[in-house]
Amino acid sequence: MASLIWHPIRRLLFGPPSAPSISFDPARDIPSLAGKVILITGGAGDLGKALAIEHARHGPAQIYIADLAQEDNGEAVIRSIRESASLPPAGDGGVLIKFIDVDLASFESVRKAAGRLRAEIGRLDILVNNAGVVLMRNEVSVDGYELTWAINFMGHALLTKLLLPTLLSTASQLESSDVRIIVVSSEGHAMVPRGGIAFDQLKTPCKDISYVHRYGQTKLALILYAKSLSLLHPEITTVSVHPGRILTGLFRRLQKDSKLFKYTALITPLFTTSVENGVRNHLWASTAPIHQAKTVEARDGAAATGNSDNKSPNLGVVVSGTYYEPVGVTGKESALAQDEALRVRLWEWVEGELDGQVTGTTA
Repeated sequence: MASLIWHPIRRLLFGPPSAPSISFDPARDIPSLAGKVILITGGAGDLGKALAIEHARHGPAQIYIADLAQEDNGEAVIRSIRESASLPPAGDGGVLIKFIDVDLASFESVRKAAGRLRAEIGRLDILVNNAGVVLMRNEVSVDGYELTWAINFMGHALLTKLLLPTLLSTASQLESSDVRIIVVSSEGHAMVPRGGIAFDQLKTPCKDISYVHRYGQTKLALILYAKSLSLLHPEITTVSVHPGRILTGLFRRLQKDSKLFKYTALITPLFTTSVENGVRNHLWASTAPIHQAKTVEARDGAAATGNSDNKSPNLGVVVSGTYYEPVGVTGKESALAQDEALRVRLWEWVEGELDGQVTGTTA
C-alpha cells in the first residue's frame, strides 16, 4: 500500500529524468490546415477544447467535437471555440465546427456517432482520441467492461476501427497525404497491475484493483494499441502522447474524491502546468513534420535517435508508432509499453472483442 501511494506522488513531484524538449510555438510553427477535417473526442473538456481552438486558428475545413450529449446540442462549446479562435460567427464562412454526441462507454453510441460522421464527411485527416476519465468507483459499462477501461480504451478502439476506412481513403487520395491518429495516453501508464493489463478482470468491476492501476492499464493499452495501428497501417501516422501534468477538470475532480490528491492539493500548483501549455504536445504531434520512412525499421531508427528528414530540425519530426512526452520527447515509455508480446496479446484480444461490432471493416 505504501508503494502504491508513494509511486504516483514521486512521479508527480519529481517526474522521470529530464530530457530536452522540442522548441514549438503553436502560433509560429503550426502550418496551414486548409482543407483538413479533424475529429477530437472529449472536445468539450479543457484539453480537447484548447486543441480545437488552436487548430481552428489555422484554417481547417471542419472540426468535429465528439463528447457526451449537451443540453444545447453543443452550441455553447462551439460558440466558445469560435470566439476564442477569433472566427466569424457560424454561417459566415470559414471553419465549420460541429458537435457530435458520443458516449464512449457504449458501443451503440460509438457506432451511431461513427455512422453520422461517415455520412457527413468524405475525408478525415486528423483523429485525436483525447477523451479520458479516472474513476474512483468500481462499475461495469453497459457492454460489460470495467468502466474506466470501457471509456478510455474500448470506446476509442471501436471508434478508430469504424473510422479506419475513411482515414485510409483520405491517406490514399494523394501521395503527399498526411493522415494522423493521435492517441492521448499518460505517464500514468507506468502505474499498472502486475503484468500490465489484468485481462482476466476487464469484464468485471475490478474491485481488487486500485483506481490508479485501473486508469494506468488503460493508458498502457493506448500506447500499445497505437503501436499496433502504426505497424498495420503505415500510410497513417499514429502516435501516443502524454500532455503533461495539467490542472484540468479531471484533476480537480480527483482532488474532491481521492484522499491522495486531496492531501497534495496545496502543492499541486508546483508540479502542474496550464492547459495552454499542456496541449502543446497534442498540437505538435498533430501538425509537425512527419518522418517519411519507407520501412518500419527506418521509423524505429528515427524514433530512437530523434533524426529528422525535414528541413526544420528545431521542430523535430513525428515518427509513427512513437510515444511522446512534452514536447516531442521520446524514450520515456515503461518496459511494459515496449513489450512486444503484450502488444500482440492486446491487439488479438481487442480484435476478438470488437468482432461483430464492425461490418465489412478490417484492421
